[in-house]
Amino acid sequence: MFIYTREAHPGENVPHHDSFESKLAAARLLAEETGIGRDILVDDLLGTVHRAYGLMPNMTWVIGRGGHVAYKANWTSAANVEAFLGRFLAGHAEPPPGTSPVMYETQQAEFRYTDRKEFMRHLQRDGPRAVAEFEKARQLWAGRAAT
Repeated sequence: MFIYTREAHPGENVPHHDSFESKLAAARLLAEETGIGRDILVDDLLGTVHRAYGLMPNMTWVIGRGGHVAYKANWTSAANVEAFLGRFLAGHAEPPPGTSPVMYETQQAEFRYTDRKEFMRHLQRDGPRAVAEFEKARQLWAGRAAT
C-alpha cells in the first residue's frame, strides 16, 4: 500500500493541508497524475505515521509480519523494491535439507536519475511559492556542498 503523508512542495495551487478533506483531495490528485494502482492510505493531519517513520520524503518501507522492518530506503525505486521482495520471499521458501535461513541486514548506496522537466512540472502545478521555495533550498544545498 502507499501512505500519503504530506504535500512535499506546497504552493498556492496545491497548498499545505489545513483539513483532512484537502489532504484526501491531494492524495486523489497524486493517484490520478502518477497512476498509482495500489491502495492509498492517508496519514492524519498531525503526520503521526510520517513522524513514526522518520519524516523523510518518498521513503519506502517493507514491514514484515510482527512489525519487523525488512526493507527501508530513503527514496522509492520500484525496481529495487521488486528485487528485494523476490529475495525476501525466496528466503521464506522451503530451505534445503539440513539448513535454516538466517536473516541479516545490509546497507548499500544506490543512484537515481530524476526527470527534472517532470519534477518542475509538478512544482509549477503546486504554484509559484513551491518553485521559489525549492530554488531557495537548492541554492542552500549547493552552498553546503561547496564547503
